[in-house]
Amino acid sequence: MRGVGESEMRMTKLERKLKPLESPVDNKLLGWLYLHLPPQPVKSRKMHRDYSEAVRILMRESDSLDADNRAAVGQYLSAVIPFIEQYERREFPIGPATPEEVLRFLMEQHHLTQYDLAKELGGQPVVSQILGGKRRLTREHIERLSRRFAVTPATFYPGGTSA
Repeated sequence: MRGVGESEMRMTKLERKLKPLESPVDNKLLGWLYLHLPPQPVKSRKMHRDYSEAVRILMRESDSLDADNRAAVGQYLSAVIPFIEQYERREFPIGPATPEEVLRFLMEQHHLTQYDLAKELGGQPVVSQILGGKRRLTREHIERLSRRFAVTPATFYPGGTSA
């Protein structure tokens, strides 16, 4: 029993030391989010799923909020998303994608066929050869694809990143 009393005294001392540093949350929505879904390292698949769903909801609904609540959502997302990304890097590691894999992914995301890219790449057979790894993307191809998909040219280089 004595340990419980000492623990409470330590907590009281700690709270007293931290009190001058306190910064209350004025926005009601932000306060609710910090209380119920506090920014913290993601430790499980369920937690990842819950926080990811919360992010999706907040991003989808933020346009319907007033400026103060939109700012609060932005502040919250900037605190939570790094924890989600850290978990995903640890639990779902992926290697660098080839330019062909990147192109295939972008085509799937935009619901495009080889024929849809024929004009940019010089015909459907060229698209087929690129996707099949028999032909490489040229600098000109990369510039056209970067404009079409609104990504940086680095996206189409192994180990590149999208913007």
